[in-house]
Amino acid sequence: MRTPAQIREQLSLVAGRQVELAETEAWLASATARELLRIDHYARQARYPVPLLGQAKDWKLGNTTPVVAALASMHPDGRLREQAVRVLCTLEGAVSDRALAVRVTDHVEVVRELAEEEVLRRTTLAQAERIVPLLQRISQRGRGSQVHARYLQALVAAHDETSVWACLRNFDDFDVRRSAFRHSFETGLLGSADAVRLLPRERDQVVRRKLIQVIAETATPEVIAETLLRGRSAESRVLGLVKLTAAQLDPVAVEELLVDRSVLVRLWARLRWQEMGRDPVEVYAAVARSAAKPAVRARAYAGLAEIRAEVDRAEIVELARSADLALKKTGLSLLRGKAVAAEVPWLLREMAGEDSRVARLAGDVLSSSPQLWSLADLAVLKESEDVVVQRRGWWLHRSLGGWEAVIADLESGAFRDRLELPMYFRPTAAQQRRIADLLDALSLSGVPVSGIAFAAGLPT
Repeated sequence: MRTPAQIREQLSLVAGRQVELAETEAWLASATARELLRIDHYARQARYPVPLLGQAKDWKLGNTTPVVAALASMHPDGRLREQAVRVLCTLEGAVSDRALAVRVTDHVEVVRELAEEEVLRRTTLAQAERIVPLLQRISQRGRGSQVHARYLQALVAAHDETSVWACLRNFDDFDVRRSAFRHSFETGLLGSADAVRLLPRERDQVVRRKLIQVIAETATPEVIAETLLRGRSAESRVLGLVKLTAAQLDPVAVEELLVDRSVLVRLWARLRWQEMGRDPVEVYAAVARSAAKPAVRARAYAGLAEIRAEVDRAEIVELARSADLALKKTGLSLLRGKAVAAEVPWLLREMAGEDSRVARLAGDVLSSSPQLWSLADLAVLKESEDVVVQRRGWWLHRSLGGWEAVIADLESGAFRDRLELPMYFRPTAAQQRRIADLLDALSLSGVPVSGIAFAAGLPT
């Protein structure tokens, strides 16, 4: 979508005849409903000494083309817009249809009535595809808001209701498709069987959510289990587990969902598994130590962590040192608060690695146990030639909080414009010396040096 400046520039070029009419016609025909209304808004703004589309007297509409009439219908001059609409009523095509639909929200009554009368006559399905998206957006406004409902009634009168709404459900415009699906289910044009048929191929998340909701509320338990529990989206699997009781669920299906990719699915699967009188810990422990795929084993370990089951530290370290990325991430997540001093060098090497997620998890392990390492240990990160690794070192230093966070900010220079100073305690003597050295050595343009020195108890 173009910015306001780009729209104004394009309109100025059009008024100056610096672009081909064919290019302008393609622009107006391909713009989304939202963008076309924005084009009309900026074209009609009269705050400039000369309108973007030039003086009204310079427009000649005799024997004109649809694109010229469409542009004239966006001019700030109301008389020219009225003339342009009368011309558009005699012309056919995409640009004419869309320009007339825009004018049903015009603030001049005669222009608005002319446009509405003509739009309500253009009721072929091809014309509807061009007109309905604009009318739907206009329906949220004050002027012209009633035309959308009238136009839909005219469409149904010209065709049958089933074919009209089936056509609307196939539109490219997301807003029209979504409202068409909502209306179709509310009025009974579509039912549960249609939702089951359409769900596997649907890509729009909003429509897919509606299909899932219809299936969950109206389908039989067998259909819900077959369609939702095996659905691609976590939302469908969760809703399937919510709607079905433990007695209606197949234990095999629930056992598979215990190691689902979604945390929420795993939660509901555990609830239903326990209602069946079974222990999820047994399943997780068996899968975690099985020959299953590493990703599945990693989710089993995650499940153990979610139910706070104990995992041996040696097993966690083995996972964290695994060559498989999924197991490594899970192991590092479980290692928080359980690391020992001997593992600090290895964790710092992980922080300097290429995988940003692994580096962040290793940093979380170190930040959760600050007593295991010293600031000198961070030199391997801070002195790296890689800027990204340096930032990880500053981040870990900053995780200590208090005046150490201020020192880290001063050293890195990354937060000089928004330093947060501790309010209720002074730095230690060693911290005061470090802050004084940094304030003397660094060029802190724009930073309130005196305020930092005062808060740290240094001579200002």
